[in-house]
Amino acid sequence: MRDEDFQQQIAVCARALGTYGLGKQIGGHISMRVPGEDAYWTNILDKTLDEMRPEDIVKLDFDGNMISKGVVSPGIDFHHGIYKLRPDVNAIVHTHGFWNTALASMNRPPVMRQNLCTYFYNRCAISPDDTISKIGPTLKDNIAILIPWHGAITVAPTLGRAAALMVTLEYVAELDVRLSATDAAPMPEDRCEELRELVESADYLERTWHLMIRRARRAMEGPGAIDPFPIEDIEELTMLPMTLA
Repeated sequence: MRDEDFQQQIAVCARALGTYGLGKQIGGHISMRVPGEDAYWTNILDKTLDEMRPEDIVKLDFDGNMISKGVVSPGIDFHHGIYKLRPDVNAIVHTHGFWNTALASMNRPPVMRQNLCTYFYNRCAISPDDTISKIGPTLKDNIAILIPWHGAITVAPTLGRAAALMVTLEYVAELDVRLSATDAAPMPEDRCEELRELVESADYLERTWHLMIRRARRAMEGPGAIDPFPIEDIEELTMLPMTLA
């Protein structure tokens, strides 16, 4: 892919996360690995996710050195820490969503309370802190990690899947936190794998990513849009992140 393709996709992803309430404050970062290089693209720190534009996406190497100009989060290092340990991961999403942060503050993985929760069944780690030395190794082969009193990270082979996992985790976290003070029973253990297979067979994450792009486009075309930019070749953009090698 061209540099501008990475920048466009991450900027659209940032706007899409904003439509789910995940980009209203400064902080949070999205990245994509550059195939064949020890480098990745990520967003700057100066703006919220729902303000990002393609020119706000910058390139770093795996030692944390800036290849293009921009100010990034001082906590960005866990991205290249994960990429070094997980060659299967090509995209990382980190947010401080209200509900995933609330769940992270409980210092435990989500309780299985609905079929979408099963994506994270035995696949959500808990980091002891938010340092690069702990996040990558603690993640292991999981798809998500909660950072107590901080937020959440989702990882995947593609940007679309990582982003859809974050949106799903935010929903799962809200359901869990709201029900935690009730006598609602969790899902029986013997149903979790079965229900995960069901939602995966429906391509739920891929369909969610397509929805996220549609929502981002509508948000930037609607009244009151924040510093919008055109999303061109929408069908290609919809499919590219799901097939990134």
